[in-house]
Amino acid sequence: MKLKLVTTIVIAVFTANSVLAQDIDQVVKLPQLTVEQKWETAEGNLVYFVISGISYAKSKGETPEDFGAWTGKVGCPYWQSLDSMSPSKFVQEISANKQQFKGFQMEILEAKKSCVKGRMKGYGNNLVALYNMGGVTEDDYTRFFNKKWETIAHCVGFEYRQEKTGDWVYFTVSEKK
Repeated sequence: MKLKLVTTIVIAVFTANSVLAQDIDQVVKLPQLTVEQKWETAEGNLVYFVISGISYAKSKGETPEDFGAWTGKVGCPYWQSLDSMSPSKFVQEISANKQQFKGFQMEILEAKKSCVKGRMKGYGNNLVALYNMGGVTEDDYTRFFNKKWETIAHCVGFEYRQEKTGDWVYFTVSEKK
């Protein structure tokens, strides 16, 4: 009788453990982001990938400019495929590219057929310090974009120069001389 009782208890314990150890179905509710949340996520992801690229370049002994030149070269075929490229069209394309950032601002300070001068800010650089990842600074981020735009400008026959003053990046796009 005792053996039967012990056997029953052992079987009951093993059965209970087996049942409790089974995977129980769960309902996973996926997030439904608002347009605003999607925009913030996209901005954050873009900045994260730029920071990651700069950090990777630095880990290989390269500079943010090296990564900027590489990304610019990757983008050259697209830019070369655009019709009627001019300094003003080039600046319009930069503006279109950067408008994915909610806080982006660009102002044209001077425009001629052969040269456009302007300034811009708010293209994710404020997130670099906030994220504080990979040893990348806001200066690294700004230098990366300077070299990226310079490289793309060269591949379509223009010169690009920029200088950061306060929150603004002042730039000039001109025909090559």
